[in-house]
Amino acid sequence: MIRTSLTAGAVLLALCGVASAAENAALKKCMDGANTTADMVSCNAKATKVQDDRLNRAYKTALAAQEGARKQQLQDVQRLWIKYRDANCAFAGSATGGTLDQVNGSGCVLDMTQTRAQELEDLVGP
Repeated sequence: MIRTSLTAGAVLLALCGVASAAENAALKKCMDGANTTADMVSCNAKATKVQDDRLNRAYKTALAAQEGARKQQLQDVQRLWIKYRDANCAFAGSATGGTLDQVNGSGCVLDMTQTRAQELEDLVGP
């Protein structure tokens, strides 16, 4: 039963990484050419760098748009979000003990970073 749950979880996590690839042409192209786990992790890392830069720009813009206590609240929320992302993705990246965990963990960081960047962008609008 536990093994079935772990396998199902690993498949679900892998599909989440595929969803990101479908949304990002550069990531998709990189993943299409990836032959090893290390190649796939490298593809995720490159795409995460792009999304992390986007997140940092969005955070600075959102922070500048806040006033008073909301500015401190956003700083606190962002710090907590980073801790949550890191813990969540470490958990996702240790589901089976196999090499696919590395891909799942790095894909989780990519997905969550991309989503958070969009959330921060939405705080201030277009």
